[in-house]
Amino acid sequence: MRNRPHSPIWSCLTLASLLFIASHVDAQDNPELGDVRHTPPPEPATASGSARVSARGDGPFDRTVATSGNDHASVVGHFGVGVFGVMSLPVASSLMDTNGSLSAPMIGARYWLSERMGIEGGLGLGFLTGGSTTETNNVSVEVNDPTLFGLGLHAGLPLVFASGAHYAFQLVPELNFGFVTGGQDLPANDIDLSGLLLELGARVGAEIQFGFIGIPQLALQATVGVHLRYEGRGASNDMTDISIHRFGFGTTVQGKPWDIFVSNISAIYYF
Repeated sequence: MRNRPHSPIWSCLTLASLLFIASHVDAQDNPELGDVRHTPPPEPATASGSARVSARGDGPFDRTVATSGNDHASVVGHFGVGVFGVMSLPVASSLMDTNGSLSAPMIGARYWLSERMGIEGGLGLGFLTGGSTTETNNVSVEVNDPTLFGLGLHAGLPLVFASGAHYAFQLVPELNFGFVTGGQDLPANDIDLSGLLLELGARVGAEIQFGFIGIPQLALQATVGVHLRYEGRGASNDMTDISIHRFGFGTTVQGKPWDIFVSNISAIYYF
C-alpha cells in the first residue's frame, strides 16, 4: 500500500489536538517540578504545651497572646490605671499638736514592659479646711481650723517572680515622697504649718485578674510592705518655732489591722 500525503485539513486538526492536550497538562500541578500554585498554605504549627489567651473587650485590648496561657501575659504592653491606696502625710496640726496627718488618696498608672517587669507611678492630693462658730449670750465667736494642702508622689518597679492562669506574685521596690503646707488664722497670731515625708522600701503580694469571669482587664492587688520612713513636721508663729524630725522602719500595717484595706489593696483596670 502506498502512503498518501497528508491533506492540509488533516494537518490542522492534528496540530489543534496537540495544543489542547499540552494546555491541559500544563494546567495540572506537577509536584516533581515544585508546582504548588493551587495548594493552600499549611496552618502554622503551634508548639506543644503552649496556649492562646484571647483578651476580651473592645478597642486595643482585643488581641491574642500566644506566649503563655495566663491573664498577666495579656496586659503586657498595656496601661493600667486605678486607685493605689491612701498615702498618710505627716503634718503639725497646731503648736500643741505636732503628730497630725493628712490623707492623700493616690491615683496611679502601671505599664508592663514585659511579663517580668513593669513601671508605675502615682499622684495623691489632700486638702483640709474648716472652722467652728460658738454663740454665747448673742455673742458669736468664730474659730478657723487649719487649712492644709498635701501632695504625694509614688514611683515603683513591679517585678513578677511567679504567675499562674489568673494571678501574678510580685515584688515592688518603691519610693514615696510627699509634703504638706498650710496654716491657721487665729485672732492673736497666725500659725504656719508644714510636713514632709520620704519613704524607701518594697512591697510583696499578688495581683489577681478576673479572667475567670471574662474580664482580664480588671485586676485587684493586695500587698504588704516594709519601708524606711522619714517624717518632718513644723509649726511656727512670730514667737515660736517648732521643728520635729523622726526616722522609722517598719511594715505598712503599723499595728493597725484595718490599714491592710486602706493602703495595701488597690484596683487596676487595663486598657
